[in-house]
Amino acid sequence: MEKVSRSPFGHLVRQSREAVGLSQRALAQRVGLDVSYINRLESGERRPRRGTVLKLAASLGICGPELDVWLAACDLAPMPLLSGLSAARVAAGTVPGGTGGQPLGADQLALWEALAAIGLDEQSLRRLLKNLAASPERHQQAAAMVAATLDLVTDYLATPVNRAIIPAAGGQHRLLATHIMQRLLLQSMAEAAAVGVYQFMLVLAPGTEEALYRPLQTALSMAATPRYQVDFCLQPTPLGLGDAVFRAADWVGQEIFLVLLPDEMVDHRSSGTMPRELQHMRRAVQDLPAVPLIAVEVVPRSRLPLGGVVRLGAAVGSPRLFHVEELLEKPPLSHPILGAETTRSIVGRYFLPPEIFAALDQVRQTGSHPLELTTALEYLRQQGTTIYAYELKKSRRDLGGVIERAGDLLGDIYQVIAKVL
Repeated sequence: MEKVSRSPFGHLVRQSREAVGLSQRALAQRVGLDVSYINRLESGERRPRRGTVLKLAASLGICGPELDVWLAACDLAPMPLLSGLSAARVAAGTVPGGTGGQPLGADQLALWEALAAIGLDEQSLRRLLKNLAASPERHQQAAAMVAATLDLVTDYLATPVNRAIIPAAGGQHRLLATHIMQRLLLQSMAEAAAVGVYQFMLVLAPGTEEALYRPLQTALSMAATPRYQVDFCLQPTPLGLGDAVFRAADWVGQEIFLVLLPDEMVDHRSSGTMPRELQHMRRAVQDLPAVPLIAVEVVPRSRLPLGGVVRLGAAVGSPRLFHVEELLEKPPLSHPILGAETTRSIVGRYFLPPEIFAALDQVRQTGSHPLELTTALEYLRQQGTTIYAYELKKSRRDLGGVIERAGDLLGDIYQVIAKVL
């Protein structure tokens, strides 16, 4: 003999089941549950989860406002939150009730599971609903906050690159005033954020973390919805860009990541150009396999020996995307790569796969000093990995060159003073 329900939900299920002429056993078979479980639900001995409620409702044709009554009887959030409506409209209190009169389907079940997976659990939704009686002004503010958060989550899930390493422990960085370094770091972070990066690892020299990391971390943590995460690691001695990148290996894990050199700045005369270039590179990453993509530019031949260079091969689809046939760090003047018309200078913007860390480790074991990222990329290329280069339209301003020219100017001034004295 079936028990009399002691709960509102159990009564609703029994009433709907009997209305369509189903026994407990028939309903259990339809939804894939044990008949004893159905019996305990109807008698109030069990409290169902949302998934069970939705399955029972779907099998009994419950939808619209009636389904919301079922969910409320179990202290669960109503279905308008799961109907593809904007969360901003929910916060503003303008969401209409019901599910449009359509039977509940697998898509709505999947939607609930997806929302729960990103933290929209029952408790948070119930708290939201209970506070919708706030003033209109707060509704507007809440709507803006929810909309911004949804945009953030959407961008975070859609972008192929979430993490960026910003090396800032080199010798020239240690010559700069703290406020200048802070500005360079913020500029690099803003550039990376424009392509969807939300997590940053600063590679700092010992003793600079309080002046460089702490202020940034404190400022970012003050946001109502923290958008960015910043951390740091130390490079005790400037032993090359490869060594700096290698120190963040555990933090990166198995994701594609971005490396930005803050000392290679956007020319103020073309403000905003580099972020757009980086966006083009990110789109190229989405269309390419998980292989390295580096930025390059045309420079005078006299500047090529000052840093890493590449020799380009054939174009790949885009007239600015190329295969790389050779990479070399600071080639000697006698090296043939300097005479090739397709040789370009590497710019400090790299999209890299996690395999680069194994390559860096291999190069380090050979005793290479300093440990250069260019050398590790060439090692990968020789092992069969395809390397791509993206040619920038605009040139960068290299901080090292600026410091070097300033030093030369000071030297000339001292010589003039010495002659006068």
